[in-house]
Amino acid sequence: MNAGLAPGEVVRLEGLDLPPGARFYYVWRGDVRLRVMLAGPKMDEARGSIIFQPGRTEFIEKFFETINDLVNRGFRVLILDPRGQGLSSRPLSDPMRYWVGSFDDYCDDLVFVSKSFKDDLPRPHILMGHSMGGTIGLQTILTGRMLPSACVFTSPMLEFQDIHTPIPIILVNILARIGFSFMTLPFQSGRSGKPVPYKDNKLTSDKDRYKLWATYFENHKRLRVGPPTFGWIAAALKAMKFVRKNAEHLKIPALIVSCGGDPIVTPRSIAEFAEKAGADYLNIPGCLHEILLEKDEYRQVFWQAFDAFLDKHGL
Repeated sequence: MNAGLAPGEVVRLEGLDLPPGARFYYVWRGDVRLRVMLAGPKMDEARGSIIFQPGRTEFIEKFFETINDLVNRGFRVLILDPRGQGLSSRPLSDPMRYWVGSFDDYCDDLVFVSKSFKDDLPRPHILMGHSMGGTIGLQTILTGRMLPSACVFTSPMLEFQDIHTPIPIILVNILARIGFSFMTLPFQSGRSGKPVPYKDNKLTSDKDRYKLWATYFENHKRLRVGPPTFGWIAAALKAMKFVRKNAEHLKIPALIVSCGGDPIVTPRSIAEFAEKAGADYLNIPGCLHEILLEKDEYRQVFWQAFDAFLDKHGL
């Protein structure tokens, strides 16, 4: 084992199997500990590699079903817990306060992890990400940190539904600069990190998949994440602006997916980005924010588009 790696923990739910070939590690980037999972077939049997960047509050185990879908397509999968969530390091003494100084930190973590496992990742490399993971993935590519063969992003966080007009954006940036960076927004649900009731959730219309996701947070306190801080939102606004502004510089094949009923990010911003980037674009009407956690009828639409995209580009 590489000297910079150590065996990683896995959070198990009764009756839920690990993806084929799953191995968990901890890897250190300076003082930051990142939890990583590698899964899939052997190197010489793999079709290529998927490098997956989760979104805010998410953790590796949440994506077991998606990882199985990718492994069944012949891919090796590398996925990490982003800093500040899952079982990776929390930057503040209060682990529930969700903060980052800059999205560059997420990008550099992604690059570091990918390089740490480069000998385990057969080409071609396809970068995937959901929500915040889409922002991170796009910023990583657009800044030249990574150049995968293609990318696929679902509900990429390019504009918030509730913070997209000038006045709230200016207000958040001012508050982040004058001493409120580590303070969480008021009137936010889920301040304890516990999941909201299914009827109030904004992620999925699939009750069983929501219940499975919620069970992790209910039973494993270490996985919980609180509402975003002003500092995180200010960093997110800066990253989203950069990605939108540089859409035309995305020069690799890309599949960008929006959900028609998304209450978290604006489908319009995703469609506009895809058009400027010359990317393949899919909108799934009626789907909430988390296509990978949605009903089978919605997920099937995504996977059909995913397979067609790979076939189109010979991947």
